[in-house]
Amino acid sequence: AVVSTQSTGAVNSFRPSTVSQKQLYTTRAQKEEKLAAKRIRLDKATVESMILKAFKKNQYISQKNLISITGQPEAYLKEFLSEMCVYNTKAPHKNTWELKPEYRHYESSASKEMETD
Repeated sequence: AVVSTQSTGAVNSFRPSTVSQKQLYTTRAQKEEKLAAKRIRLDKATVESMILKAFKKNQYISQKNLISITGQPEAYLKEFLSEMCVYNTKAPHKNTWELKPEYRHYESSASKEMETD
């Protein structure tokens, strides 16, 4: 008698399952965290004052830092930057923003204060 050594049953192969976006954020706390991370547009005057305040501390600021300072969406912030600032493409301040001369009120006021002292 010849005995066959082959398996007669089907062989199961296991593949890793894919996780959908819906399954990723199942708990309520995780959904709230995701909503809190979204950037909300503030009114124009508030954003302009935040930008001016940031440029009082540094003359040259990268766009990434301005986004983190203001907490505004990148496209919305870029509207303000193109209006108020100049983008530097050459060294030594490459890839940074600088206020246009008409918005640099802090320099003239600081120099006037020094002259009066």
